[in-house]
Amino acid sequence: MRKVNILFVIVQMGMGGSERLVHNLVLRLDRSRFNPSVAWLSGCEALKEFEDLQVPLHYVPKTKRVDFSTMQKLARIIETESIDVVNAQHFMPTIYAYYVCKVVAKRALVFTAHSRWEIEDTSLKWRIAGGYLLRRIDASVGVSQDVSSAIQSVFKTNASQTVTIENGVDSGLFERERDVQGLRGSLGLTDHDIVIGIVGNLKKVKNHLLLLQAFAKVAEELESVKLLIVGRGSMGESDDTEDGLRLFVDNHRLAERVSFLGYRTDIAELLQVMDVYCITSLREGLPLGLMEAMAAGLPVIGTNVQGIRDVITPDVDGVLVELGDVTALKIALIGLIGNEQWRNDLGRAGHKKVVQKYSLQRCVHEYEQLFLSLANASVAR
Repeated sequence: MRKVNILFVIVQMGMGGSERLVHNLVLRLDRSRFNPSVAWLSGCEALKEFEDLQVPLHYVPKTKRVDFSTMQKLARIIETESIDVVNAQHFMPTIYAYYVCKVVAKRALVFTAHSRWEIEDTSLKWRIAGGYLLRRIDASVGVSQDVSSAIQSVFKTNASQTVTIENGVDSGLFERERDVQGLRGSLGLTDHDIVIGIVGNLKKVKNHLLLLQAFAKVAEELESVKLLIVGRGSMGESDDTEDGLRLFVDNHRLAERVSFLGYRTDIAELLQVMDVYCITSLREGLPLGLMEAMAAGLPVIGTNVQGIRDVITPDVDGVLVELGDVTALKIALIGLIGNEQWRNDLGRAGHKKVVQKYSLQRCVHEYEQLFLSLANASVAR
C-alpha cells in the first residue's frame, strides 16, 4: 500500500503553538503509512528541531501582500512530491494552499484553526471569501470545540466539514526525573528560591506585563522568589513586547529577580526548575505550554479567558484570576508560594487531567485517521 504524502504549511519557521503541533505530528506520524514534509512562508532559516526530523523542508517566501509566486512554488512542491493531503495551519496559508489544491493540482486540503479570536478578527471581506473557500475544502479542524464552533458560525461551514482535534502533549517527556541542580546553578538560582515561570513568545496577546506587575508586588513581600520568562519577541513586528518588558524590569529594579531566557529547546528541564507556572494571556486557543506545565506536575495559574479556562478547573487543577486583576494574581501567587501542600495537590490533579484528556498519542491518532480518510476519498474520486 502506497504511503500517504502529507505537506504541512505553516506561516513562519518558529516554535509557537501551531509550529509545535506540526513538529509533534511530523515526529509521531506512523512512517509506515505517512511521508510528512513541511513548508513555511516567512523566516528563511529552518530551526534545528525541524531539521532533526529529517523530512523535506521547503521555504516558500511570501514577499507581497498577495504573492502569486508563492502559490506557484507551492504548486510545484505538491506536484513534484506527489502530495496527497495538505494541512495548512491558520487562515493565510490555507488561502495560498487552496489555489494549489482546488484549482491546479486537485489534492485534499485541511485547514487547522488554533483560536476563536483569529477567526473572529477576520474582516468582513475575508469572512465572505473565507466562507466560500472553506466550504469547498475537505475539512476544517478546530483545536477545541469552541474553535470549531467559531469556524462554523463565522464562515458558515457545515458541521460535517468541521472536526475537533484537541491539542495534546507527550506527558512522558515531562515525567522523567532529571538532574536540574546544574541548570538551577546556571540560572543563578539557589536551593531556597521559589521559581515562577512562563513559556511563550513575547507578544501583546501573551500579556506578560500583567505577570510582571503582579510579580513586582510579590517581590516587595518575599525575598527568595524568582521569575523565569522563556521565549523571545519578534523584532520589528508590531506586537513585539520584549523591549517594553525589559524596560519594566529595569525601572522596577527587578533585574536580579527576573530572567529573560529567550528561545530554549530544553523546556522539559526548565519546567522541572519551576515551582509555579503562570499564563496571563489576553486570549488563547488551547495552550500547549499550559498543558506541558500541567504534565510536568506544576501548579498553574491562568487568566480567566477562553482557552485557558477550557483547560483549568478552578481550585481543582489550577487557579484562575480575572484578566487585568493585578492584586488577585499577586494573592494567588503568594498563596501558592506559601502552601507547598496546595501546590502539590494542584500539580497532581493537573498531571492526571493531561494524561487522561490531552495525550499526544490521541491527538496524532485522530489526525492520522483524518488524513487516511481524505487520501482514500481522493483515490476513490
